[in-house]
Amino acid sequence: MSTTDVTRRTNATKKSKKREDSEKDANKKIRRSRRREARQRQRIITIVAFVFSFVLLYSATWPKRSSNLGIDSARYQRGKALREAALRKMSVGKDNAEGAISFFRNKMRGAKKKATDALDGVKTTSAGMRYLDPRQLPPLPGEPDERYEGKGKKRFRGVGDDEWRSEAASNPRRRMGPKVDYTKHDYEYPDLVYEPPNDGSYPPLENMSDIFEVWGQDDLDSPPDTIVEVLQHFDYQDPKQVEAAIKYRDLELPFKMYNVPEVMEAGLKWTDEYVSSYFDGTNNDNVPPSRGQCQRSVDHFFAFHRPDKWDTRLLGPPPSTDVDWTFEKWAQHAVYADEVALPINKHHYYWQSGVPREERLQKRKHWTFVSRDLPSFSSPDPTFFGFNPPEQKGIQCRFGERGVTAATHYDGGRNMIAM
Repeated sequence: MSTTDVTRRTNATKKSKKREDSEKDANKKIRRSRRREARQRQRIITIVAFVFSFVLLYSATWPKRSSNLGIDSARYQRGKALREAALRKMSVGKDNAEGAISFFRNKMRGAKKKATDALDGVKTTSAGMRYLDPRQLPPLPGEPDERYEGKGKKRFRGVGDDEWRSEAASNPRRRMGPKVDYTKHDYEYPDLVYEPPNDGSYPPLENMSDIFEVWGQDDLDSPPDTIVEVLQHFDYQDPKQVEAAIKYRDLELPFKMYNVPEVMEAGLKWTDEYVSSYFDGTNNDNVPPSRGQCQRSVDHFFAFHRPDKWDTRLLGPPPSTDVDWTFEKWAQHAVYADEVALPINKHHYYWQSGVPREERLQKRKHWTFVSRDLPSFSSPDPTFFGFNPPEQKGIQCRFGERGVTAATHYDGGRNMIAM
């Protein structure tokens, strides 16, 4: 055998081996691909089985839904019965609340006639409870809400009611003011303590229920003969007392300041006509107009809520609504409320305004009347009341009328309140 033949056989053997190796590699790739596809199919089957099982379990545990209402039938019936019981409770008054509760229970049992009979012969009264005005209750599915004129699906704007205007014009107590003048009432003040106590005894605390026993929240015309003050009172014109007040302030302990010149001057200057000229845009000077908003509640209680978060489809009309009143009209109603001793279950109105924190950083010609008249609150430099200007969050102005009550809440720390 020649050398050439040996070389040819060797090359042929190598080529044959390469073909075998190549076929083995191809088979391995095919097997790996098939195993990968099998795993993917297994995952898909597992996911589909899980979703199918979840749907079956959800369908088995979720209450049956009414085909005609498109809602939970059990919740609908309960809500309807509760609404009717609430309205009946409003009509029969507090003394017969048990009848309304009985009505609700029997209604849920299906005993409609028996529940109705339970309220027969009950003496009705006009006294009601908070949020039992039908306008305030969440509407039943399929029933219309009270219509409001305004913008947005979740923002209600009413136009208020003007029934009070005729009564205000003919009221025999017109221009006589409130029944009780608290500026001339008898007060008892604590002795001055120049060094803040460090034993936790100040301020003295009491249970709210005990406070209301002494003076009920709604007893506007029958205060105690002497109102006992427990907070320290400091004279703003006395340097020694101001020094003591600073100690209380820095410890974030509550106290009161009196005899503050700019606050007293604002109290004299801020007549209804003066304030309304800036809110309503009738002022003759070059002071920029101020912005404010009147709110209406079904009674004297104003519950805080966020209009942009209030879902009217779920919760019904919000606790209070914005109304398109000028400040002048609001002020007229506030005077009327004092003159007629407006009952707490009547519509009440509240005027709110705010000065943004950025206003104090602008030139004075851009300041509104609030910043101009209360420089200690609006100054960009430290003052007794605005002692940390970078943390100042603006000025909030609240104009209330007789009886207006806000829900118990907590504001941010270091608030300074001028009255």
